[in-house]
Amino acid sequence: LTREIWRRIFRYLLPGSLVQCMKCCKVWLDWISDPIFWPSINLSRYGPIFPDTLKSVVLRQPGEIDLSYCTITRKQCDWLLPRLPNLKTIRLSGLPMNIIGSLNGPLVANLRHIDLRWVDDLNDWGLRDLLSVSSGRDHKPRFRDLQGLQLSGCPLSDDVINNIIRYCPNLKHLDLSYNSNMNDRVVEAICASDLIYSLTKIDFSGCPHVTDKSLLMMKKCYDLTWLDFRSCREVTRGACVRFAHSFKKELIITEDKLIHPPTVDVYLQAS
Repeated sequence: LTREIWRRIFRYLLPGSLVQCMKCCKVWLDWISDPIFWPSINLSRYGPIFPDTLKSVVLRQPGEIDLSYCTITRKQCDWLLPRLPNLKTIRLSGLPMNIIGSLNGPLVANLRHIDLRWVDDLNDWGLRDLLSVSSGRDHKPRFRDLQGLQLSGCPLSDDVINNIIRYCPNLKHLDLSYNSNMNDRVVEAICASDLIYSLTKIDFSGCPHVTDKSLLMMKKCYDLTWLDFRSCREVTRGACVRFAHSFKKELIITEDKLIHPPTVDVYLQAS
């Protein structure tokens, strides 16, 4: 079989099977190392991480990498990230702020989605320092083109929204779920900013101080297609129903207080 035929076959294999195929011979190792087979690499809960592991990641040049809860060190992260110029999505859930600081490096401005869920020592000051770093001589925030920011479970105050609005003006997906400090003031700030033109997905699930008032304000957001108020005890199902029926796009309610388009795969979009 020719290389092209083998490449077509390899595309049907899962990453674990591809790794096994790479052990067969040097030819297959070379073919399967092509970045086309590695749009994403998952090292979550992986450890220990050796230099050869990092080199293999660089060889594959993924567009997405998941390092959540793994044992990577700050030195390893500082070495890895500048060598992934095509990286668009990075997941760092559950890692210490010391590791998150690697995002301050000079070559990560191309990121479009950052997942910092359950980073226990990420506070308002740490997030501001992370987002506000300039990308060069223009002195503009490096993450001004960021489209997704997930901060579920982080110990942030409601004032953090001001930094998000200032430094990430083009966000499409914002996750502030499971934070007891989030409230209607956060939604009010969002609706008074340019984020009303870009946001399509907002997650406030598990935020006990968000109320029905937030739903009334969110009608200002032009392109919303996903609103998650599950486990928000001050948000009523009736308010969600009224929002869905009056919004300019067709939306439905599932799983108590999850609002989304009728054709969306809920479990796929929740990630």
